[in-house]
Amino acid sequence: MSWKVTAALAAAMAFVVVVARLIQDPQAGTATWDASRAAGFVAYLLLWLSTVTGIGLHLHWRPAGASSNVLLESHRITSVLGLSFVFAHVLAIVLDPVVRFSVLDALVPFTSTYRPLQVGAGTLAQWMFIAVLTSTAAAGSTRWSTWRNVHYLSFPCYALALLHGLTAGSDSAAPVALLVYASTASVIAALCVARLFGRDWVPAEA
Repeated sequence: MSWKVTAALAAAMAFVVVVARLIQDPQAGTATWDASRAAGFVAYLLLWLSTVTGIGLHLHWRPAGASSNVLLESHRITSVLGLSFVFAHVLAIVLDPVVRFSVLDALVPFTSTYRPLQVGAGTLAQWMFIAVLTSTAAAGSTRWSTWRNVHYLSFPCYALALLHGLTAGSDSAAPVALLVYASTASVIAALCVARLFGRDWVPAEA
């Protein structure tokens, strides 16, 4: 069901982005650029939530006494919804008439003439995100060890997405954006420490 919701959301956002492109001023309009910025920021927050809940599952974390199924479903939904917003982010930037990103720029890392390293980090994160979700969709027909090894890409995926947001985004220097990036990254760092050294700190409850 979550994949159907994701596909429907992606289609709806694609429609909005295309309409915005058609009605905006081709020389000075910012509708598609604004849509890309907004979608990218939401995609980052959903990726963060997916990473937090994923680590929480590993730690047997039970927020407010909720069952593991609640955390698992939250992890799954935030992951697939994040992919929808990544799609909208990329589509809007490709359609933007001012910045002029090509499809190649959006799909192949480090080919963009605009901040190639910073944009390339986002492109790599995008492909890692797709790889992780694809491995999960095919988990029933793959070995658990293979799924686990691909799933480890979630960590560099988040790190690259954070780097992309901090260095490639036009809003990265805004105080609110810096506060969001700093606070979310701090939570991930703390959870990674707990994952590596303190799984037994959190009791496993049914």
